[in-house]
Amino acid sequence: MTEISFARQLARHVTADHKLTAEITDWMKLLLFDYYAITTGGAERDSAVAIRSAVSTAASQDRFFSASIHGTTLWATLDDAALVNGVTAHGLELDDTFEESSLHPAVVVFPAVLALADERGYSAADVLRAAAVGYDVMCSAGVLLGAAESYGRGFHPTGVAGVLGAAAAVSSLFRLDEDQTTHALSLAANLAAGSLEFLSDGSWTKRLNAGHAASGGLRAGKLAAADFTAPETSIEGRDGFLNQYGQGLIEGRRLNLVFGKSALDTSIKFYPCCRYMHGNIDLLCDIHSEYPNLDIDEIESIEVGVIKAGATLVAEPPARKLIVNTPVDAQFNMPFGAAVALATGQATVGQFDDAPAVAAKLKPWLEKVRCYTSERLEATFPASWQAEVSVRFKDGRVIERNEAAFRGAPQDRATREQLVDKAAVLLTPSAAQALDETVQAIELDAPLTGQVVVPQKDSI
Repeated sequence: MTEISFARQLARHVTADHKLTAEITDWMKLLLFDYYAITTGGAERDSAVAIRSAVSTAASQDRFFSASIHGTTLWATLDDAALVNGVTAHGLELDDTFEESSLHPAVVVFPAVLALADERGYSAADVLRAAAVGYDVMCSAGVLLGAAESYGRGFHPTGVAGVLGAAAAVSSLFRLDEDQTTHALSLAANLAAGSLEFLSDGSWTKRLNAGHAASGGLRAGKLAAADFTAPETSIEGRDGFLNQYGQGLIEGRRLNLVFGKSALDTSIKFYPCCRYMHGNIDLLCDIHSEYPNLDIDEIESIEVGVIKAGATLVAEPPARKLIVNTPVDAQFNMPFGAAVALATGQATVGQFDDAPAVAAKLKPWLEKVRCYTSERLEATFPASWQAEVSVRFKDGRVIERNEAAFRGAPQDRATREQLVDKAAVLLTPSAAQALDETVQAIELDAPLTGQVVVPQKDSI
């Protein structure tokens, strides 16, 4: 082979001697805090309860049940804990987002590395470094694949690129050499999975994709550590990852691997729904604040620009988006998000959990929403996600708003205070404050296990 395979390029990044800077450390701690908050906050959702019921658990840690299930007092096997925590973390749709490749790193990478930290006592520095490497690989592989291309084939980027990120993080913790790590990443490419068919009826398989990627990455790392082999061209080969889940290697795309950059470029969510909806919700909440007494009978239309890559998730087909039978239906529904934002000035977990009743009440608002694509939005995508909305009145008045970056994006960086406020709604203010103080006080040279006391859902 005359060129270096993508798996080996990624492996060289994973095995390089990366140093945690203060900036990367501080941001990884915030991402870890956000992960713990959303996982604990989602621990009693039906999908989380179901996935816990599907695995064997114990009330205390032992040699077999070695990893904790976050937000509970339970312990599970290494692989099962990664699976359960990934599913649970992804349930609220409040998890972080790497916009350029349209995926959610925390809910894949952290379940894998934290399970290993529980079982093997890795230092906080090793865990945060491995997690940052996992973000690098998952997000870079996602850019190489392309969100539009992956969605176009009916695949979920978090599910298919996520397993590579988890495998990279696990390989880093295991200190696998370059050849072993290449095999781990190639094995991960073989284990990738995750479809978008959940959109048809609002079921739970999108959440499963995150947990499957976390546990699959663990398995790939363990297999590679045992010298199990995989084809080095698993990513770019004729029957490899890029051709299976996308449109092959797109001209001009390459891996851009800089330690910690993907994590630093990851956005924080403030609404419990698909990230493609957030910019319009930002703008419509602002309009509600400026015009709190809007009357739907006076409104001709609520027009929202939707990025083409996300249209199949949140806007199409239009008739299907008027049917809201489950919270998942609402989480991927721009008309629903637009209606609650403009009518109420917010978009909360409670509204999405009670989506069928809320949608019925706001039916006249949903019916006024028109989603469209915009050349201006497409011109900056995928590097920059922007938003634009118009509220048109029957008397000819028009209210227009736009934003150059969704709130919580790197261009509008979420603060520690905002993350604590977000967690306070999911937990309690005191539990959020205690969790924040604990995560911020993590000592890098000490084992991570025991340093972070995660609140349990039944105690908040």
